[in-house]
Parts: sequence; structure tokens; C-alpha cells
Amino acid sequence: MAASLSIPLKFPFTTAAGDRLTALPVIRLKRKDIGKAQSYSKDEGVIEDFLLAKMTGMTIEDLNDLDIADSKTVTEVFRGMANGEDLAALLGRSAADGAKDAALGDSESGDAGIPALG
Repeated sequence: MAASLSIPLKFPFTTAAGDRLTALPVIRLKRKDIGKAQSYSKDEGVIEDFLLAKMTGMTIEDLNDLDIADSKTVTEVFRGMANGEDLAALLGRSAADGAKDAALGDSESGDAGIPALG
């Protein structure tokens, strides 16, 4: 089974529940998630926040506490997912077996950054 993807945070923070976040898991969204988001609100920004929270397993409140640099990365991963892009490549994952990668699983160092996207 392939390792699950995660987004390492450039600026880790503590959630409202008191958990320290250094990385966010990436959960693939389904069409039904869009329907739930549209039932939640008609506002496009609120819909996107709902989907970003679902994709990362965060609450909306915690999502709003992300540093703007990390928020940009989460949004880029979301848009890449919607466009069918290779998320591992988007996060800078190496295709070589055994290569260290901050975007996969648990890293040995919590301060590993991700390359600039765009």
C-alpha cells in the first residue's frame, strides 16, 4: 500500500483542541463532498473552506488559523486534486524508492519545507 500524503506546515500551530499540527493529511475528496459543501452554503469561499477542511481533516476554525503561506499550499493541493494532478509530484515527492520526502508519512525532521509551487 502506498504511503499517504501529507502537507508539512511551514508554520506549525496549536489547534483549538490543543493539538500541535506540523503536517496535514491529504484526504481525497469525492463528488458527494461537493454536494455536502453546497448544502452547507451557497457562498463560494465558504464552500472552498468546507472542502479544504474535509481534505485535511481540520475544522473550519482551525483552517482559519493556518498561516497564509500554509493556506496557499493547501489551496494549491486542493486545486491540483480537482484538476487530476499527481499530488505526490505537486508536493515534491521523489519517485525514487527510499528517497526522503517531507510530503510523505512521518518525517524524521518536523521542520522540512516543501518546494515553492507555481
